[in-house]
Amino acid sequence: MTDKEYERLFARSPQEAQNVLFDRYFNYVYTIVFNKLRSCAAKEDIEECVSDVFADIFAYFADGSKQNENLKGFISTVAIRKAINMFHSLTSKSGRTVSLEEEDTENLRDDTDIAQNAERAELRRTLLRLVDELGEPDSTIIIQKYYYGMNSKEIAETVSLEPAAVRVRCSRAIKRLKDKLAELDISLKEAES
Repeated sequence: MTDKEYERLFARSPQEAQNVLFDRYFNYVYTIVFNKLRSCAAKEDIEECVSDVFADIFAYFADGSKQNENLKGFISTVAIRKAINMFHSLTSKSGRTVSLEEEDTENLRDDTDIAQNAERAELRRTLLRLVDELGEPDSTIIIQKYYYGMNSKEIAETVSLEPAAVRVRCSRAIKRLKDKLAELDISLKEAES
């Protein structure tokens, strides 16, 4: 959906425009917010942040404001900023701060293997590209299950499928992913590490 299409739909029916925007971009916004807040927020906080993102977007367009970017980029920017604000709010309330004093800095030596990290990063990029090539909703199911640790019921809610259908699609997608990895001479064990 382009910016102009949304504006025309909003002029015709604001409620319908909001419903279409929410349906089309919910998974996108949820993924952005979840990625930013997963280390410090409860599920309810993440859902509240997603709701706040859409409330801000709807209020922005209701005011008759216009933006020069594409709609998806605008939504992404709002989601990222809202998630960062909530992250700062949640971490300041919990008192999670780190103080680095001079005598503590000696204990921060880094023993990472840069070559191994580069190989793993390349493997992750390849794996994410292959997962993306699975198409929707399979790529979303795989990412939410194995990256975010969500169960079939939670995934079913975000992709509008039954939990049983999510499990079937997941197992089929994993089989296709194994085949694609085998074509590149990468084992699934290697990809999981």
